[in-house]
Amino acid sequence: MATGANEIGSEAWCAAMSEVLAGVELPEVQATVEQRIGDGNGGPMVAYRLVIEGRRVHLEPVPVPDGDSVGSPDGPEGTEEAGTAEGADDRIVVMSQSRETAEAVRRGELGALAALQAGLIKVSGDVRVLIAAADALALVDAALGAALAGEQDGADSRPIDGSDDPGNPNDGADDEDI
Repeated sequence: MATGANEIGSEAWCAAMSEVLAGVELPEVQATVEQRIGDGNGGPMVAYRLVIEGRRVHLEPVPVPDGDSVGSPDGPEGTEEAGTAEGADDRIVVMSQSRETAEAVRRGELGALAALQAGLIKVSGDVRVLIAAADALALVDAALGAALAGEQDGADSRPIDGSDDPGNPNDGADDEDI
């Protein structure tokens, strides 16, 4: 895995993606979606949170205790750290997945819904938060998808919203990937 701004979940990556999201106009909503990405074999995990407060959104890294992993039967899903403990913030939804699944979804080879249905993405917390924030999450998904595609292609001049990119599958307000 790369270091610095290219390492998903790093402080630099979260800051860069937050900058991308600064210009995205969102509907009024409150939600936090924590992404936990691991190798599924007890190896290291990366975690970050997408925080939507009102009409603003940012990403923040989440420190992961040594020994936590994603995708294994003993992973963090449903634990206190996953935000499902009594008294935990009920606006936090945790999505846990392997690196392989995360990369396939990011590349568009696997839909997030199909991954959820196949049990490749585990969700803990109140999923009603995802439903309530669906419009905002779709806008975030489109902006981050375009930014990550540009990062993958090495093209820094790609439009953030994809509006001037006829080859961008995220172009259009009616796309529903979430």
